[in-house]
Amino acid sequence: MILGLTGGIGSGKSTASKIFISMGIKVFDADVIAKKILETDIIKNEIKERLGKKFIDINKNNLNKELLKKEVFHDKKKLEILNEIIHPKVIEKYKKLYFEYKETNEIIVFDVPLLFEVNLEKYCNKVLVIDIDPEIQMNRIKARDGIDIELIKKIIEAQMPREEKIKKGDIIINNNGKIEELEEKIRKVIKDLERGKI
Repeated sequence: MILGLTGGIGSGKSTASKIFISMGIKVFDADVIAKKILETDIIKNEIKERLGKKFIDINKNNLNKELLKKEVFHDKKKLEILNEIIHPKVIEKYKKLYFEYKETNEIIVFDVPLLFEVNLEKYCNKVLVIDIDPEIQMNRIKARDGIDIELIKKIIEAQMPREEKIKKGDIIINNNGKIEELEEKIRKVIKDLERGKI
């Protein structure tokens, strides 16, 4: 079974992934996949051509991810271009994983922040949405990333609205509390999935 895992920035997806891993469940993280893709010369060249040379350190051929993040979330057109560059490669990777694991009896997790936005839910048997109160979300992101409120708002606005994610999800976990509570809820979901209750 392939379980899609999604939710807004700062909702606790990474923590949920760590809990799954601690339970011996395989997790395929879209952020990790995207970072690897961003390190390839083909993608760096495309970013240089379509978004500008300033994002690439010519001497070291390194991508300035912080500058890229800051600029794309303040410019919708640049974000669209970056998504056009990255998303097809990420989708391609998940398609391969789907065909590799679709017949398995074990639970496999696809951790994808933009799962619904890029229509990857069609490669999942069930989708788990980690939900969080917007105020708690803002405070967690600020404490974790040290970025200003304006940039946080821009990142949240670029994602599918919380209400829409909740409507589309098969399983919703509220993550306003402590890590222990989240772990308890995740363990219950896995038990229910294994018993065919969900």
